[in-house]
Amino acid sequence: MSEVKSADINVISFVHGVSFASQLKQQQLTFFNPDELVGLFAEYRANGIGNFEPQSAVAELREIAARSENFTKVEGEDKAKAIDTFSKLFFMDIDKSLLGDDLVAQKFEEGFVDFWKNEKMPSQEEIQEYSEFMAEIGAKEGIQFLAENAKRPEVQVTESGLQYEILEDAEGPKPTAEQTVVAHYEGTLIDGTKFDSSYDRGEPTEFPLNRVIKGWTEGLQLMSIGAKYKFYIPFDLGYGAQGTGANIPPYAALIFIVELKEIK
Repeated sequence: MSEVKSADINVISFVHGVSFASQLKQQQLTFFNPDELVGLFAEYRANGIGNFEPQSAVAELREIAARSENFTKVEGEDKAKAIDTFSKLFFMDIDKSLLGDDLVAQKFEEGFVDFWKNEKMPSQEEIQEYSEFMAEIGAKEGIQFLAENAKRPEVQVTESGLQYEILEDAEGPKPTAEQTVVAHYEGTLIDGTKFDSSYDRGEPTEFPLNRVIKGWTEGLQLMSIGAKYKFYIPFDLGYGAQGTGANIPPYAALIFIVELKEIK
Protein backbone atom coordinates (compact mmCIF):
# COMPACT_ATOMS: atom_id res chain seq x y z
CA MET A 1 0.00 0.00 0.00
CA SER A 2 1.46 3.36 -1.03
CA GLU A 3 1.69 6.13 1.55
CA VAL A 4 -0.60 8.75 -0.02
CA LYS A 5 -3.44 10.88 1.27
CA SER A 6 -6.97 9.75 0.46
CA ALA A 7 -7.61 13.00 -1.44
CA ASP A 8 -4.50 12.36 -3.53
CA ILE A 9 -5.39 8.78 -4.37
CA ASN A 10 -8.87 9.87 -5.44
CA VAL A 11 -7.34 12.27 -7.94
CA ILE A 12 -4.80 9.69 -9.07
CA SER A 13 -7.48 7.01 -9.52
CA PHE A 14 -9.63 9.43 -11.55
CA VAL A 15 -6.74 10.35 -13.86
CA HIS A 16 -5.86 6.64 -14.19
CA GLY A 17 -9.40 6.07 -15.47
CA VAL A 18 -9.02 8.92 -17.96
CA SER A 19 -5.73 7.42 -19.16
CA PHE A 20 -7.34 4.01 -19.57
CA ALA A 21 -10.24 5.42 -21.62
CA SER A 22 -7.80 7.40 -23.77
CA GLN A 23 -5.80 4.25 -24.55
CA LEU A 24 -8.91 2.36 -25.66
CA LYS A 25 -9.92 5.19 -27.95
CA GLN A 26 -6.43 5.37 -29.42
CA GLN A 27 -6.67 1.64 -30.14
CA GLN A 28 -10.08 2.30 -31.75
CA LEU A 29 -11.81 -0.09 -29.37
CA THR A 30 -14.87 2.14 -29.28
CA PHE A 31 -17.60 -0.50 -29.53
CA PHE A 32 -17.96 -0.54 -25.74
CA ASN A 33 -20.74 1.09 -23.79
CA PRO A 34 -18.71 2.62 -20.95
CA ASP A 35 -21.49 2.19 -18.38
CA GLU A 36 -21.81 -1.47 -19.34
CA LEU A 37 -18.05 -1.95 -18.94
CA VAL A 38 -18.12 -0.36 -15.48
CA GLY A 39 -20.95 -2.73 -14.57
CA LEU A 40 -18.89 -5.72 -15.70
CA PHE A 41 -15.94 -4.54 -13.58
CA ALA A 42 -18.23 -4.35 -10.53
CA GLU A 43 -19.41 -7.91 -11.25
CA TYR A 44 -15.83 -9.17 -11.51
CA ARG A 45 -14.84 -7.47 -8.27
CA ALA A 46 -17.74 -9.19 -6.53
CA ASN A 47 -17.56 -12.63 -8.12
CA GLY A 48 -14.18 -12.97 -9.90
CA ILE A 49 -13.73 -13.84 -13.57
CA GLY A 50 -14.10 -17.62 -13.32
CA ASN A 51 -11.98 -20.03 -15.33
CA PHE A 52 -10.70 -17.43 -17.76
CA GLU A 53 -7.72 -18.43 -19.94
CA PRO A 54 -6.06 -15.27 -21.31
CA GLN A 55 -3.96 -17.00 -23.98
CA SER A 56 -6.86 -18.83 -25.65
CA ALA A 57 -9.04 -15.74 -25.25
CA VAL A 58 -6.49 -13.56 -27.07
CA ALA A 59 -6.28 -16.12 -29.89
CA GLU A 60 -10.06 -15.92 -30.29
CA LEU A 61 -9.92 -12.13 -30.29
CA ARG A 62 -7.44 -12.25 -33.17
CA GLU A 63 -9.93 -14.31 -35.17
CA ILE A 64 -12.71 -11.84 -34.46
CA ALA A 65 -10.42 -8.92 -35.39
CA ALA A 66 -9.61 -10.57 -38.73
CA ARG A 67 -13.27 -10.84 -39.75
CA SER A 68 -14.41 -7.47 -38.37
CA GLU A 69 -11.77 -5.13 -39.82
CA ASN A 70 -9.95 -4.95 -36.48
CA PHE A 71 -13.20 -4.58 -34.49
CA THR A 72 -14.41 -1.53 -36.45
CA LYS A 73 -17.35 -3.55 -37.81
CA VAL A 74 -17.82 -6.06 -35.01
CA GLU A 75 -21.43 -7.07 -34.27
CA GLY A 76 -23.71 -9.85 -33.06
CA GLU A 77 -22.11 -12.81 -31.29
CA ASP A 78 -18.63 -11.58 -32.17
CA LYS A 79 -19.33 -8.26 -30.44
CA ALA A 80 -20.70 -9.98 -27.33
CA LYS A 81 -17.67 -12.26 -27.19
CA ALA A 82 -15.25 -9.36 -27.73
CA ILE A 83 -16.85 -7.33 -24.93
CA ASP A 84 -16.76 -10.29 -22.55
CA THR A 85 -13.13 -11.11 -23.33
CA PHE A 86 -11.76 -7.57 -23.47
CA SER A 87 -13.52 -6.62 -20.23
CA LYS A 88 -11.85 -9.52 -18.41
CA LEU A 89 -8.44 -8.74 -19.89
CA PHE A 90 -8.84 -5.07 -18.94
CA PHE A 91 -9.91 -6.01 -15.43
CA MET A 92 -6.80 -8.18 -15.03
CA ASP A 93 -4.55 -5.37 -16.31
CA ILE A 94 -6.09 -2.81 -13.97
CA ASP A 95 -5.83 -5.21 -11.04
CA LYS A 96 -2.14 -5.79 -11.79
CA SER A 97 -1.33 -2.13 -12.42
CA LEU A 98 1.22 -0.27 -10.32
CA LEU A 99 -1.59 1.28 -8.29
CA GLY A 100 -2.71 -2.16 -7.14
CA ASP A 101 -4.77 -2.07 -3.93
CA ASP A 102 -4.47 1.73 -3.72
CA LEU A 103 -6.84 2.20 -6.68
CA VAL A 104 -10.22 3.72 -5.73
CA ALA A 105 -12.53 1.87 -8.12
CA GLN A 106 -15.32 4.46 -8.01
CA LYS A 107 -12.99 7.32 -8.92
CA PHE A 108 -11.24 5.26 -11.61
CA GLU A 109 -14.60 4.49 -13.22
CA GLU A 110 -15.74 8.11 -12.97
CA GLY A 111 -12.63 9.18 -14.85
CA PHE A 112 -13.08 6.42 -17.42
CA VAL A 113 -16.74 7.23 -18.17
CA ASP A 114 -16.22 11.00 -18.10
CA PHE A 115 -13.41 10.93 -20.65
CA TRP A 116 -15.17 8.32 -22.81
CA LYS A 117 -18.28 10.49 -23.10
CA ASN A 118 -16.83 14.01 -22.99
CA GLU A 119 -13.11 13.65 -23.79
CA LYS A 120 -12.36 16.22 -21.12
CA MET A 121 -8.80 16.10 -19.85
CA PRO A 122 -7.93 16.59 -16.18
CA SER A 123 -6.10 19.75 -15.14
CA GLN A 124 -2.36 20.04 -15.64
CA GLU A 125 -1.91 19.92 -11.87
CA GLU A 126 -3.82 16.63 -11.65
CA ILE A 127 -1.90 15.11 -14.56
CA GLN A 128 1.42 16.14 -12.98
CA GLU A 129 0.37 14.68 -9.62
CA TYR A 130 -0.57 11.42 -11.34
CA SER A 131 2.65 11.25 -13.34
CA GLU A 132 4.84 11.87 -10.30
CA PHE A 133 2.97 9.30 -8.21
CA MET A 134 3.19 6.59 -10.88
CA ALA A 135 6.88 7.36 -11.43
CA GLU A 136 7.56 7.01 -7.70
CA ILE A 137 5.81 3.63 -7.61
CA GLY A 138 7.74 2.51 -10.69
CA ALA A 139 11.03 3.50 -9.07
CA LYS A 140 10.25 1.53 -5.90
CA GLU A 141 9.19 -1.50 -7.91
CA GLY A 142 12.44 -1.45 -9.88
CA ILE A 143 14.56 -1.04 -6.76
CA GLN A 144 12.80 -3.98 -5.08
CA PHE A 145 13.19 -6.14 -8.18
CA LEU A 146 16.92 -5.43 -8.45
CA ALA A 147 17.48 -6.05 -4.75
CA GLU A 148 15.95 -9.51 -5.04
CA ASN A 149 17.63 -10.22 -8.37
CA ALA A 150 21.07 -9.46 -6.91
CA LYS A 151 20.63 -12.36 -4.49
CA ARG A 152 20.70 -14.93 -7.32
CA PRO A 153 24.12 -16.63 -7.49
CA GLU A 154 24.42 -16.29 -11.26
CA VAL A 155 23.99 -12.50 -11.12
CA GLN A 156 27.03 -10.27 -10.68
CA VAL A 157 26.81 -6.66 -9.53
CA THR A 158 29.29 -3.90 -10.40
CA GLU A 159 30.21 -0.94 -8.21
CA SER A 160 27.75 1.29 -10.11
CA GLY A 161 24.84 -1.05 -9.40
CA LEU A 162 24.71 -2.60 -12.87
CA GLN A 163 23.74 -6.28 -12.70
CA TYR A 164 24.68 -8.85 -15.30
CA GLU A 165 24.38 -12.53 -16.03
CA ILE A 166 26.67 -14.35 -18.47
CA LEU A 167 24.53 -16.43 -20.84
CA GLU A 168 27.35 -17.28 -23.25
CA ASP A 169 30.95 -16.38 -22.49
CA ALA A 170 33.72 -15.63 -25.00
CA GLU A 171 37.38 -14.71 -24.98
CA GLY A 172 39.21 -11.95 -26.79
CA PRO A 173 39.44 -8.15 -26.89
CA LYS A 174 36.78 -6.06 -25.18
CA PRO A 175 35.61 -2.68 -26.51
CA THR A 176 36.47 0.63 -24.91
CA ALA A 177 33.96 3.40 -24.33
CA GLU A 178 35.36 5.31 -27.33
CA GLN A 179 34.79 2.47 -29.80
CA THR A 180 31.80 1.57 -31.94
CA VAL A 181 30.23 -1.85 -31.63
CA VAL A 182 27.69 -3.99 -33.47
CA ALA A 183 25.26 -5.92 -31.29
CA HIS A 184 22.02 -7.86 -31.31
CA TYR A 185 19.74 -7.09 -28.38
CA GLU A 186 16.28 -7.24 -26.88
CA GLY A 187 15.03 -4.85 -24.22
CA THR A 188 12.17 -5.39 -21.78
CA LEU A 189 10.73 -3.79 -18.68
CA ILE A 190 10.85 -5.84 -15.49
CA ASP A 191 7.27 -7.04 -16.10
CA GLY A 192 8.40 -8.62 -19.38
CA THR A 193 7.00 -5.93 -21.70
CA LYS A 194 9.27 -5.76 -24.76
CA PHE A 195 10.05 -2.23 -25.94
CA ASP A 196 12.81 -2.80 -28.50
CA SER A 197 14.51 -5.65 -30.35
CA SER A 198 17.11 -5.81 -33.10
CA TYR A 199 16.13 -9.49 -33.46
CA ASP A 200 12.66 -8.42 -34.56
CA ARG A 201 14.20 -6.10 -37.16
CA GLY A 202 16.36 -8.94 -38.48
CA GLU A 203 19.75 -7.25 -38.18
CA PRO A 204 22.12 -6.15 -35.41
CA THR A 205 22.59 -2.48 -34.53
CA GLU A 206 25.76 -0.38 -34.74
CA PHE A 207 26.39 2.34 -32.17
CA PRO A 208 29.23 4.23 -30.42
CA LEU A 209 29.52 3.03 -26.81
CA ASN A 210 29.81 6.56 -25.45
CA ARG A 211 26.45 7.61 -26.92
CA VAL A 212 24.14 5.10 -25.28
CA ILE A 213 22.74 4.74 -21.76
CA LYS A 214 25.32 4.35 -18.99
CA GLY A 215 24.34 0.74 -18.33
CA TRP A 216 25.22 -0.17 -21.91
CA THR A 217 28.45 1.84 -21.96
CA GLU A 218 29.63 0.02 -18.87
CA GLY A 219 28.15 -3.40 -19.59
CA LEU A 220 29.39 -3.93 -23.13
CA GLN A 221 32.95 -3.18 -22.05
CA LEU A 222 32.77 -6.42 -20.06
CA MET A 223 32.06 -8.46 -23.21
CA SER A 224 34.17 -10.05 -25.94
CA ILE A 225 32.93 -10.74 -29.46
CA GLY A 226 30.59 -13.72 -29.39
CA ALA A 227 29.53 -13.22 -25.77
CA LYS A 228 25.88 -13.01 -24.77
CA TYR A 229 24.97 -11.23 -21.52
CA LYS A 230 21.78 -10.33 -19.72
CA PHE A 231 21.90 -6.88 -18.12
CA TYR A 232 19.64 -5.60 -15.35
CA ILE A 233 19.92 -1.83 -15.40
CA PRO A 234 18.84 0.54 -12.60
CA PHE A 235 16.95 3.65 -13.73
CA ASP A 236 19.92 5.93 -13.02
CA LEU A 237 22.01 3.91 -15.51
CA GLY A 238 19.11 3.84 -17.98
CA TYR A 239 16.72 6.62 -19.00
CA GLY A 240 16.50 8.21 -15.56
CA ALA A 241 13.65 10.25 -14.15
CA GLN A 242 12.38 11.18 -17.61
CA GLY A 243 12.03 7.78 -19.28
CA THR A 244 11.89 7.91 -23.07
CA GLY A 245 9.23 7.61 -25.73
CA ALA A 246 5.88 5.96 -25.08
CA ASN A 247 7.25 2.63 -23.88
CA ILE A 248 9.86 3.36 -21.21
CA PRO A 249 8.34 5.18 -18.22
CA PRO A 250 10.22 7.40 -15.76
CA TYR A 251 12.41 5.62 -13.20
CA ALA A 252 12.14 2.31 -15.08
CA ALA A 253 14.60 -0.49 -14.40
CA LEU A 254 15.44 -2.23 -17.68
CA ILE A 255 16.47 -5.71 -18.77
CA PHE A 256 18.55 -6.29 -21.90
CA ILE A 257 19.82 -9.45 -23.55
CA VAL A 258 22.84 -8.41 -25.63
CA GLU A 259 25.08 -10.33 -28.07
CA LEU A 260 28.29 -8.57 -29.07
CA LYS A 261 28.89 -9.19 -32.77
CA GLU A 262 31.69 -6.81 -33.76
CA ILE A 263 34.06 -4.14 -32.45
CA LYS A 264 35.03 -1.37 -34.87
